[in-house]
Amino acid sequence: MSLCGRLLAGAVTGFSLTLAANSPALSQQPTSRGSAPLSPKTVALSEKPIHLLHGSGLHHINVRAFDLDRTIQFYERAFGFRLLFRWDGVEAMEGDQTFFRNPLQGAQLDMGDGQILELIPAPKNAQRPDDLASSFNHMGLRVSNLDEAYARALANGAKPHPLHDGCGGVWDGPTTIKLKARPPFTRSFEVRAAHVMGPNGEIIELFEA
Repeated sequence: MSLCGRLLAGAVTGFSLTLAANSPALSQQPTSRGSAPLSPKTVALSEKPIHLLHGSGLHHINVRAFDLDRTIQFYERAFGFRLLFRWDGVEAMEGDQTFFRNPLQGAQLDMGDGQILELIPAPKNAQRPDDLASSFNHMGLRVSNLDEAYARALANGAKPHPLHDGCGGVWDGPTTIKLKARPPFTRSFEVRAAHVMGPNGEIIELFEA
C-alpha cells in the first residue's frame, strides 16, 4: 500500500456522516438560559416548524467492522437486513473539481424500518470494544436543508469537524460528495453532507435527504 494509502486508511471514519434540529422541542428559536434567539441574519429560517424543516430524524448509524464482508453477511442472515449499496472510495466536489479523495470502503444495509446501518472497515490497529471503548463511529441525521442545519448547529455550540484525506484534501462544511459504486453496483451515490462535533465530542453527520 502506498504511503498516501496508509495515511488514508484511518483518516475518514465515515461519510455520513449530523445534527439536525429535529426535536419538536426545537420548533421555536432557542431561548435557553444565557442565550438569545438566533438572528434571522445568522440563519434564514423558512415558515416551516424546525422539526419539519430539517427532516424527520435518524438517517443511519455508522459502525466500524473488523471484517466487512462477514459483518454484512451476519446482519443479512441474523436480522434480515438487505444490502442497499457498497462503495469503494469517497470524493468531495466543488463544481467539476474534486478536492478530496479517500479510498474508504463501506456498505449500507436497510434495517427494515426506513433506517440504515452503515458499515466501514475498522482501522488496522483498532482494538476490540470493551467497557471503555465502543465500535460506534457517528450518527447521521437526515436534514432537508444542509446549509441551514449546519449553521444552526454551529450557532448552538457545535464545532466544525473537518475530515482530512491524508494527501492534502480537506472536507470541511457542507459539501457534495460522491460514494463511488463498487461492483456489482454500477451507479455511484451523490449527496450533500457535513460533519460537526457535538458537546460531548460525538461526531454528527448532517445528511441532506
